[in-house]
Amino acid sequence: MNNKNFYFVGTKFGNDDYLEYFNKEGKWELGWHNDEENKQYQKMLKLFNKIKQGDILFAKSSYTKKHNLPFLKKSEMKVSVMKIRGRGIVKEILNDGHTVIVDWEQGYLEREWYFLTSQETIWCPLDNNYRKKEANQLIDFALSDDIKEQDYNYFLNHLDWKRYKVENDVNSEQKGDSMKYANVLKQSKNLILRGAPGTGKTYLARQIARELTGGTEEQIDFVQFHPSYDYTDFVEGLRPVSNDNSQISFELQDGIFKKFCQKANEAQKTGGQDNFDEAWNAYLEYVNNRDEKERLTDFSYLTVNSRNNFNVNYESKSQGTVLTKSYVYELYKDENYLKQTYYRSQGKKVLETLRKKFGLKDYIFPTEIDTDKNFVFIIDEINRGEISKIFGELFFSIDPSYRGKDGEVSTQYANLHETNEKFYIPENVYIIGTMNDIDRSVDTFDFAMRRRFRFVEITAESQLGMLDKLLGDDAEEAKIRLRNLNAAIEKVEELNSHYHVGPSYFLKLQEVDFDYELLWSDYIKPLLEDYLRGSYEEVETLETLKKAFDKTSNERTNQSITGDNESDGNDDKDNR
Repeated sequence: MNNKNFYFVGTKFGNDDYLEYFNKEGKWELGWHNDEENKQYQKMLKLFNKIKQGDILFAKSSYTKKHNLPFLKKSEMKVSVMKIRGRGIVKEILNDGHTVIVDWEQGYLEREWYFLTSQETIWCPLDNNYRKKEANQLIDFALSDDIKEQDYNYFLNHLDWKRYKVENDVNSEQKGDSMKYANVLKQSKNLILRGAPGTGKTYLARQIARELTGGTEEQIDFVQFHPSYDYTDFVEGLRPVSNDNSQISFELQDGIFKKFCQKANEAQKTGGQDNFDEAWNAYLEYVNNRDEKERLTDFSYLTVNSRNNFNVNYESKSQGTVLTKSYVYELYKDENYLKQTYYRSQGKKVLETLRKKFGLKDYIFPTEIDTDKNFVFIIDEINRGEISKIFGELFFSIDPSYRGKDGEVSTQYANLHETNEKFYIPENVYIIGTMNDIDRSVDTFDFAMRRRFRFVEITAESQLGMLDKLLGDDAEEAKIRLRNLNAAIEKVEELNSHYHVGPSYFLKLQEVDFDYELLWSDYIKPLLEDYLRGSYEEVETLETLKKAFDKTSNERTNQSITGDNESDGNDDKDNR
């Protein structure tokens, strides 16, 4: 290693990948040159000028990953990754200041390296004096003919990267829960996680979604319902938009759930031929940059509006029209498209230009196939919205028995659609809702919607694992106090396990520097006061609950805190 240097060099510039070009031409280029004002270029130029004949170049690209990693890590944390894509020996340095001739090795096995990475165009890891050991591990990994397994534990236990590490047992337990509920969701299609405040229902919903989608965030979406949320937000509705004259008009727009279902539906299709977007955008740019008018006919011409549609203008100064992208696209897919036939001649002329000048190919319908791509839509606080109003006619489509085209419906705004296509929920879409069923400020599900969901109770006890993960050695005392408090809550008249305090409240210990008195006064007591408001012995009951909270032994209080009244006797172990 002393006779040569090792450089990791970029292969992607902007959105373009040059690796195939470099291999074919037998060279590597710096990518930009002669830019004296660019400090980054000047920095890279200094490194480029150090490259000499006989040095080894590794072609690479760098990025970050959150999921599908070969090791365990703390959730939501991104890890730096470098894909090593090729290896070659420098044969000659050209005098143009940015090109080296390289003998690229054929058949090099691509591999991923984690933690010690760089996004610089040129990187020499051995230049880092305090990273010699790690740099040598990387070079050995990149030089190997076979793909070696990186020593992940070395990096996970290193002070600089220790933040990524997570304990195996905690992760396995939580993964087991998410797998269990993911199987339940797969069977039932629609799942409600219900439970006491702070039991981590939203957190669990995200874990279930990641389990079912393989951690692909693009296949997960999230919304939180509230009393003012409605059908137009969720499915579709008219939204105000500003036109070119700064006047407000209303435009039909898809809601978040409809967009999500359309994305899931597209994932089930393969094949076909459709380059309309590319050709349309090229035509828009052409019209925008022309000095002369883009003639549609002898008496009309095209301009581009702010919505990236065409305005059809007339030389007679009569009122023009708008030729929308969506209409031309439907005509592209079907020349016999019947809606808005008065635009057909204009649309066909535009299509003719797109084919002749901008490479528009004939449309070929994609083939629908079964796919293992699952899509999960999470609705947090689902009972805080007016469910029947938000879903509207989708209460039929949402039924697990009517997923797919069997459950297609006409939406409330179907008369404004440019096509006659109906809406349905694809079979690969799953819905998770969360709810506090003791929330007195909201209405419950009506029976028609309720029977379309499977309800699972999430208890405070079942979610204690989150304390182990996030509180570490301090988790044990927190769990004892929480259990004692919840045991006491069950003994209060008119309260039961639904009124337990969830472990999420005890995560606030980190904010109050593990001051349990502050945790009680600022977070737990206000919640309990809401539970007890209007009760006859509110003050006395709070005092007894505080005593239970203060107990740091595993002995739970056996005292009935409502005088002669007995507890509700809820000893169902499945609910603990």
